[in-house]
Amino acid sequence: MSAHPHAPQTSPTLWQRSAWPLAMGISPLLIAQGRSVRRAVPKLPPAPGVTAGSTKGPNPLRVLGVGDSTVVGVGVSTMDDGLIAQFSLALAAHLGRGVSWRSVGESGATSKDILGRFIPDVLAQPADVLVVSLGANDAKDLMPLGATKGRFKRLLEILHEGHPDAVMIFSSLPAFYLFPTLPEPLRSLLYAHSQAIERSIRPLIESHPFAVMSPPPPRYHDTFFAHDGFHPSVDGYRDWARFALGDAIERGVLDRLSAR
Repeated sequence: MSAHPHAPQTSPTLWQRSAWPLAMGISPLLIAQGRSVRRAVPKLPPAPGVTAGSTKGPNPLRVLGVGDSTVVGVGVSTMDDGLIAQFSLALAAHLGRGVSWRSVGESGATSKDILGRFIPDVLAQPADVLVVSLGANDAKDLMPLGATKGRFKRLLEILHEGHPDAVMIFSSLPAFYLFPTLPEPLRSLLYAHSQAIERSIRPLIESHPFAVMSPPPPRYHDTFFAHDGFHPSVDGYRDWARFALGDAIERGVLDRLSAR
């Protein structure tokens, strides 16, 4: 899962910022809340159909999505409505070129999963643009910060070594405390940990000359979430894709594509 919610409409409260240090003292409550959420939230499958597609046009570019449930379209009924297809559609419209896309990953994937099982598939696919949506499950599973940072560092190295000419666009992590299905204090704990992860990995990513990590989008809207209240809907994926592309355009990271 990596539902990419829109950014907070208000700043986190003091409790939300300090939730992680308090977690150990309330772990039984957190465990109970986590089990309750798992029972209550519908488990949505990946979008059916092939995990690849294209938009017709001249001099086509290749987009490769890597990551978790958002990369495989959880929350929508077809991959064409998912994040990677919608990003590719917006990219094709912006550049006036064809774009082919492919997704590699699985629902629930962590950075450890991607490194352990999906790298051969990632390196086997050609790519001009890599869209990486990953890290929400590392936060959700409360994986240690240092280990997660190390895995992202290794992933960035592998992606660059395997696709040295590709532009890399990483999604920011979720604002869990705005998820409607999460109770307190669980939502604040997950938000605090996700933001700690993001603060640790953003400098790694953005130290690379052809990589960016998107900022959180501006705000939620009423139709952002699918009916599980956890993953994006058709509207959510479309708006997320357009926001990520717009940020990459504004920061100039896509300029190198014009020479291809």
